[in-house]
Amino acid sequence: AYCCYLSDLAVDEQYQKQSIGLQLIEHTKQALHPQAKIVLLSGPQAVDYYPHIGFTQHMSAWTKS
Repeated sequence: AYCCYLSDLAVDEQYQKQSIGLQLIEHTKQALHPQAKIVLLSGPQAVDYYPHIGFTQHMSAWTKS
């Protein structure tokens, strides 16, 4: 696999800022092929979190209802 879509990652507010989200992402990455990329969608309240932990925003994405 060349990419992994990470869906529905959420940490309860009372447990945030303890690196739990980062640990979950790292655990997922360890299960992947070393060259596979993680792809995810961010909720508005988390949009600033992902660049903070090393993700790069990609502007070429589309959705359809």
